[in-house]
Amino acid sequence: MKNQLLELALRKDRLKLQIQIQRLEVAEVALDFHKPLKLADAGMKAVNMIRQHPALVAGGMTALLAFRRSGVIGLAQHGLRMALLYPSAIFLGWKYVSSLTRRLTDKNKDDL
Repeated sequence: MKNQLLELALRKDRLKLQIQIQRLEVAEVALDFHKPLKLADAGMKAVNMIRQHPALVAGGMTALLAFRRSGVIGLAQHGLRMALLYPSAIFLGWKYVSSLTRRLTDKNKDDL
């Protein structure tokens, strides 16, 4: 009986050692796939974003095509110039939009 228990204990230790060696081997192999899987994950995120927001992507592409001659730098300079020349218009536009959304939410609450 003691011999059987001793053999089982030795077998258990050998199996634990074999498991540890296999874990190290799997971890080593996984390091080789880390960069390609990270790239694939980024690609899947981009595809999901395009699927969830097609109007945003179409609008962005339209804006790029419309302003391709002036380039991104020219577009940024033009936007900055407009923001500096008309800050009050931007502020008033923001106030108008926020008051409209507030009115709509208040109206919806009253209807309930």
